[in-house]
Amino acid sequence: ASEAGLEVDEEGFRALMSEQRKRAKDDARSKKGQHADTSVYRGVLDEHGPTEWLAYETLETESTALALISGGAPVRVLASGEVGELVLDRTPFYAESGGQVADAGTIAFDGGTLEVLDVQRPVRGLVVHQVRVLEGELSATSGLHARVDPDWRTGARQAHSGTHVVHAALREVLGPSALQSGSYNRPGYLRLDFGWTTGLSTEQVREIEQVSNAALRADLPVGWQYMTLSDAKDWGAIALFGETYDNTQVRVVEIGGPWSRELCGGTHVEHSSQIGTIVVTGESSVGSGNRRIEAFTGVEGFDYLARERDVVAQLTGLLKAQPDDLVGRVGDLVDRLKAAEKEIEKVRLAQLLAAGGDLAAGATRVGAVHVVAHRVDGAGGGDVRTLAMDVRSRLPQGEPGVVVVIGVADGKPSVVAATTDEARACGLSANDLVRALGPLLGGKGGGKDDVAQGGGTDASQVDQALALVLAEVGRVAGA
Repeated sequence: ASEAGLEVDEEGFRALMSEQRKRAKDDARSKKGQHADTSVYRGVLDEHGPTEWLAYETLETESTALALISGGAPVRVLASGEVGELVLDRTPFYAESGGQVADAGTIAFDGGTLEVLDVQRPVRGLVVHQVRVLEGELSATSGLHARVDPDWRTGARQAHSGTHVVHAALREVLGPSALQSGSYNRPGYLRLDFGWTTGLSTEQVREIEQVSNAALRADLPVGWQYMTLSDAKDWGAIALFGETYDNTQVRVVEIGGPWSRELCGGTHVEHSSQIGTIVVTGESSVGSGNRRIEAFTGVEGFDYLARERDVVAQLTGLLKAQPDDLVGRVGDLVDRLKAAEKEIEKVRLAQLLAAGGDLAAGATRVGAVHVVAHRVDGAGGGDVRTLAMDVRSRLPQGEPGVVVVIGVADGKPSVVAATTDEARACGLSANDLVRALGPLLGGKGGGKDDVAQGGGTDASQVDQALALVLAEVGRVAGA
């Protein structure tokens, strides 16, 4: 940019990117609440006050229904099978935030049960549950028993703590500049986006996984405490870029003391060993200057390893080889397959071109013009072009000649037209011929007067297209 005399407004760019992130989050939040209008939620908050949120303390609460909402408006009841939103006076359910998905579970009431589909905070201080009535009829006056699925919460805690561990491992392996830019975790799975300009090597990914699992084996204590934002920064806690925090009180989660300290409102294990395992499954780009690492945790991590073990067992049986020899054996097979494919391609091309002489010798005379209009089934664009050029080279020298070859592969036609110098002197153009055939083949194409090509989607009228070639040559050449 500087070489072109331009200046880059980096501060303006960052400000616009921050605004875009906020718009994206607001849009996602409104979609979660099914509509952008939050007035109904604000009305509930003004009438009843904030939800007593107990996700850190318990998995079950005795609660009272404060409001039922359906289609963005309050309702008196939700019937069996209906999906709506429920506001409780207190709840044990974690509301989606900080990259962690909402808890799953059930809410029981006298004569019925609700399935909790999602939990959100459409306005600050109010927790709203999206529920499906499995049985019974729910009224806004019902007393309820809310219960988080304990297995779900265990998996969610493992994944969220695992995200912090992987983040710390990233910084240990790559350096302190490898900072998280976003994350997502659900029971048994995590993904972490971080600022980095190049792809990671296989060795770096393996080392990140090893450092992570070493932290699990060390059984590091996991704890959290509240403090001011300035104290948290002085303490070395990492804040997620682009997030806004309460300056008076933030929650800092640490794993192994200073090894991992982050501002976080999620649910976590009490010791790193409770994560079970961290199995890194991939590393990829998610835009300029950002990479993504993905992993399984807990039971899901062991399940992934079990599937990998089964694959290795099947391959050792098929190849009659030991696991340590598999890479070499598969590599040899791939090399042999590539060599065989090259030989097959040579034979196939030789067979294709072998017909060139016969096609040229059997050219149709349209006036003074030698015309070859031929269909080849199973041939794609490259093969069609090769055959057309070969046939043109075999036509009688010094006389006008036109070659049109239409190949049909996977039900789709491709066409190549080629003309000799003498044909072009008579006004014949490969480009015009391809354009004329386009409507019949359900496509289009073009090129130059000597060679043109095209394609289409309708192979049902290939024969009519070939007949049209002869008619067009006769019309232009005056035959």
